[in-house]
Amino acid sequence: MRRTFIGCAIVAVLLIRCSQQAEADLAVCKSDLTKARDELTAAKTARTEAEQKASALQQQVASTNAQIAQLQNAAQEAAAKNAEPPSKPSPGKPSTGTATKAPPSNKAPPPPLTPEERRRSKF
Repeated sequence: MRRTFIGCAIVAVLLIRCSQQAEADLAVCKSDLTKARDELTAAKTARTEAEQKASALQQQVASTNAQIAQLQNAAQEAAAKNAEPPSKPSPGKPSTGTATKAPPSNKAPPPPLTPEERRRSKF
């Protein structure tokens, strides 16, 4: 009987210690879970902000591209006007001897370099 009582006491002590350890482990897990949730919320907020910035930048790029197209069209129109043949000199007047300028090129300017191309051109 004594052995049984001692055995039961030992098992009870072990169970109490295991229960206390399990409670401590549970508290640590809850703390870790709270930290992970906070980090997830911060990451979601950062992601939303990044998406908003990306959207704003895309709108800015689209606006800039539209401006570039307008400027290229204006440049082509100006070049076309300048490319009209100059009026012929009168047959009775001698030439003044001034050199005539070559008309500007009708080619559009090259597109701007991408960041990757700029990086390569530096080297």
